[in-house]
Amino acid sequence: MKPVLNVLLTLTMVAATAALAGQQTMPPSFSEQNKPETVLRAYPLGITTKQAAFSHHGKALRTLILPNGKEGWVYEVGGKQAQTYQHPTREKHTVYEAGPGNGVRTYTLVFDDKGVVIDVLYNEKGRHDGLTALQVQRKVRGDGTRKGEGLGVK
Repeated sequence: MKPVLNVLLTLTMVAATAALAGQQTMPPSFSEQNKPETVLRAYPLGITTKQAAFSHHGKALRTLILPNGKEGWVYEVGGKQAQTYQHPTREKHTVYEAGPGNGVRTYTLVFDDKGVVIDVLYNEKGRHDGLTALQVQRKVRGDGTRKGEGLGVK
């Protein structure tokens, strides 16, 4: 009886592991090395939960409510310069500053009401000048795009 229980337990664990492995696709990392179009094309929309996004990307720089009422998590990549300042007490502090024109990229994860990533917004030079994962993925699939819409939208 004991060997049968061990086999059943092993089969259950293997089946559960396989089922869980098939549910979550790891999203690409936000980094200076990865091209924005590559990240947006590969980002698994409708799958990644808040917990998975937090585990993979870490804590967001800030959270916000977007004009459509959805929650967004903002991440910055690149363009930060290390500056060391001396406090009047002679203690030194190093801070990372990002100014305009320093090549800062922002990625904003957009969550639906269930806490799942439904889009990723990319911006390079401020607000509303970038791409979205939905836009890039529709362009790759060849559906849902209007004439002139695509990767070069300004």
